[in-house]
Amino acid sequence: MDIINAEYAIVAEYKAAYSRFSADGHFTIQELDYMNTVYTNLFNKSLSCLNELTMVITANQLRMSDAERLRAIDRVYADITGQLSLLRTFNNNTSIQAIQRAREANDIGTLKSIYGIQ
Repeated sequence: MDIINAEYAIVAEYKAAYSRFSADGHFTIQELDYMNTVYTNLFNKSLSCLNELTMVITANQLRMSDAERLRAIDRVYADITGQLSLLRTFNNNTSIQAIQRAREANDIGTLKSIYGIQ
C-alpha cells in the first residue's frame, strides 16, 4: 500500500509543482523544459517500479520463493520512496530559487522607484 501511495504522491506533487513553477513567471522556457524532463524521468521510473511490483505479486509471472518476492518488494519500495524523496528535494530547491528570484525582482523594483528610474 505504501508503494501505491508513494506513486500517487509523486504524480500529485510533480503536477502541482510544475503548475506552480510555470505560473510563477521567474523561470525561463528552458528551465521549465528542464523541470518537465526531470518530472517525466521520475514518473517513468516510478511506473517502472509499479510494473516490477505487478510482476512480483502476480501469480505465475516469475518463479520466486516467498523470501525472494519479499526482497523484490522491499527493493521496489526503496526505489519508489527514493524517487519521492528526490522529487521533494528538487521541488524544495526550485521553490527556494523562485523565492530568491522574486525577492531580487522586488529589490530591483524598489531601487528603480527610489531613484526614479523606469
